[in-house]
Amino acid sequence: MNEFPKTLVDALNNNQDANKGITYISGQDAERDVSYPELKQRALGLLHHIQKKGASEGNELIIHLADNEQFIDAFWACQYGGIVAVPLAIGTSDGHRQKVFNVFEKLETPYIATSRKALQRLKVYAEDQGKESIYEQIQQKAVMLDRIEEFDTLGICADIKPEQTAFIQFSSGSTGDPKGVVLTHKNLMTNLFGIIECSAFDGNDSFFSWMPLTHDLGIIGFHLTPLFVNINQYMMPTELFVRRPNLWLEKSSEKKATILSSPNFGYKHVLKRFKPENQEGLDLSNVRLCFNGAEPISADLCREFNETMKPFGWSKTAMFTVYGLAEACLAVSFPKLLQPLSTIHVLRNSLVAGQPATILNAAKEQSIELVRLGPAITGTDMLIVDTGDTEVAENIIGRVLIKGDNVTHGYYHEPALNQKLISADGWLDTGDQGLINEGELVITGRTKDLIIVHGQNFYAPDLESVCESVDGIDLGKVIVCGIRNPEEAVDELVVFVLYRGELDAFYQTTIDVRRELSEKSGLDVAHVLPIKTVPKTTSGKVQRFTLAKQFEEGEFNEIIAALIELSETQVTDTGAAGSPIERILLEICHSVVADQKISLSDNIFEMGTSSLKLAQIHEKIDEMYPDAVELTDFFDYPTIEELAGFIATKIQE
Repeated sequence: MNEFPKTLVDALNNNQDANKGITYISGQDAERDVSYPELKQRALGLLHHIQKKGASEGNELIIHLADNEQFIDAFWACQYGGIVAVPLAIGTSDGHRQKVFNVFEKLETPYIATSRKALQRLKVYAEDQGKESIYEQIQQKAVMLDRIEEFDTLGICADIKPEQTAFIQFSSGSTGDPKGVVLTHKNLMTNLFGIIECSAFDGNDSFFSWMPLTHDLGIIGFHLTPLFVNINQYMMPTELFVRRPNLWLEKSSEKKATILSSPNFGYKHVLKRFKPENQEGLDLSNVRLCFNGAEPISADLCREFNETMKPFGWSKTAMFTVYGLAEACLAVSFPKLLQPLSTIHVLRNSLVAGQPATILNAAKEQSIELVRLGPAITGTDMLIVDTGDTEVAENIIGRVLIKGDNVTHGYYHEPALNQKLISADGWLDTGDQGLINEGELVITGRTKDLIIVHGQNFYAPDLESVCESVDGIDLGKVIVCGIRNPEEAVDELVVFVLYRGELDAFYQTTIDVRRELSEKSGLDVAHVLPIKTVPKTTSGKVQRFTLAKQFEEGEFNEIIAALIELSETQVTDTGAAGSPIERILLEICHSVVADQKISLSDNIFEMGTSSLKLAQIHEKIDEMYPDAVELTDFFDYPTIEELAGFIATKIQE
């Protein structure tokens, strides 16, 4: 590799080899290659159109695109023009659309790169929510990528300095005020150097990813990193991975990829669908590292994945358990290379801030297994401190602080928050609690009200305000927690509602809360449970951990059983389904979205369907009616009744 570049633009300018680049995979036999020199030309061609719209150096461009190739083109057009890229997920819920409006209003001089279909959905949302005037501004500042065919006229490049902002990563906020992590070219350079050095990437490596490009692991870890090393990268859409997780492994095998990644839930998703007997030609022996991060890591799941993939050449040292966050650009700590999965067993009741963790030699009934995440990578400093910000000894639990040229200088237009979270000498409070064990970081929990579901960050107060719009739920009377499900090895969303009436009357609240959170945030809710009191500290702060602990200790098991029994008595009148197709669709939806009534006129997006569940519904429909329905058809035919009519027409054709 040449001398390490100082900006993103330097990095792409260095890549003159037309044999290296990106392969965009959109299906089993559908892919498109774009070399790095070609990417630069496409970016400069698109920059011309963005500048023609009026955007100039220092302005912001929201990248609101589902297509990976369009997204990457827009991202690099921003870098060459000195325009600040602001990636935002398209998503399926109103929460995603609301976030676009919130961010657009927050930015100083925003433009938006989008498509006709996405813009139309924003328009419908604006009309529903009375946001027509903001929509008009968005429309005026929109660059429609599906209308651009000419890339020959090149835009004007800016003179990019390392201190300039490259992009802003906004938190997943379904309401209110999303927080934007501001990342400069220097931040990114520092972190990329650390990532590359501590992973020993070289010309023999190639990357394969299904992570969304709006996620730091997707855009920084699996797009910018291989681009910097000038090696090949392969990417498939997240939605394709969700529908066909085995394709991730099959294509990795075919392309002889050496570097993969997935958050915890992705491994579970693959294992659910993986049938070894159908994978005769699968060869995973080339995989050197598979990054496991972005959400709490399950040691059991790592072992299960390692064991399942072992017959296909998978190395036991491939699973690479890492820690990072957007505020650090991406990476904070990596284990040593060729280190097998490394864990410690700790007594649950010893996980108290400021106290030494009781570490055991083996698992016991009251212990929890935590994964070691390695020492800090090159360019990053890490400390565990007590409440007085004094560094603590090994195995004592404290707050995790980070510092370095990779660490953001702050959140976009949030002076009070910056002062609170970043010290005068540059230490940033990650909001995580942890300890150092034998020189390696172990995360033990969270100090801030952040819930991680499927690798996405959600703020608990944000989700609580969504629930408060449900009839019968008063302000401050609902608590949302992310609670570990040890069997599923994922964090589940559990909603507690202050309620002192009969359980029968509470059942409707459980349905309404699920729908509201699904519609506004695209989130799945594991349980909605009544509580008699809201636990609070003496200063009035809600104690979420108290409820989480009661839940984990089984104190809500009887209520959960009673609610399940109630749901089973609320049988849908399937006789109302007038056609065989409607009956089949009802059965499919019931099989995927359990424990609630579903009728023919229900909106599929409003009945607790996360993107994963939506994909499962689509997959089952595809088994019954091959190639009749695309996932995007759900937007146009969102009720069972409408979808059944659409399928009937397709079958007749």
